[in-house]
Amino acid sequence: MTQHDESTWQRLDRSVSFNDANLSGTLFGLVPALIVVASHIWLHGTPGLLDSLASLWWWLTVIGGIVVHEGLHALGWMIAGRLSLKAIAFSIDRQTFSPYTHSRQPIAINAYRFGIVLPVLSLGVVPALIGIAINLPAFTIFGALFILVAGGDLLILWLIRNDPSYALAIDHPSRVGCEVLLPVAERTPRANPTD
Repeated sequence: MTQHDESTWQRLDRSVSFNDANLSGTLFGLVPALIVVASHIWLHGTPGLLDSLASLWWWLTVIGGIVVHEGLHALGWMIAGRLSLKAIAFSIDRQTFSPYTHSRQPIAINAYRFGIVLPVLSLGVVPALIGIAINLPAFTIFGALFILVAGGDLLILWLIRNDPSYALAIDHPSRVGCEVLLPVAERTPRANPTD
């Protein structure tokens, strides 16, 4: 653990398997995505809401958005955590075909949170709000979809919700989530805030 050795830092696991993340993450993303769609329908009705799903260009934009989503994680960690691009890996889980971005170095937990939340804000919340505000159904559906896609990210934020701002976080090498590093003086009997 380079400068964060086991004698002065403890590691707390804040991760779940890719399969569990896909299931739980879907639930974390589904509720806000449905709220987005319901808000659009309540304000503007249903006309045009599903038309974008029949457009090839819209689907190409969605595929590009998935790549951008992972890039935004990296950008967030590079900006807030001052990581170099060499400290970040991009990959796909072979079992679930889920793309993911992986931080190889510990960073301040709030910088980690920033990198986690950046895609859902940029690709989900902002387009959804624009779509609802000025009745652009394609934006609303795009935003709702990327809120749903970010369900795993919302799950990670939930897993680290009780960890203090002075903690460090490093992505788990083989699961969804991270390991939280706390000074040994902060040892607690709980292994996970959800216990």
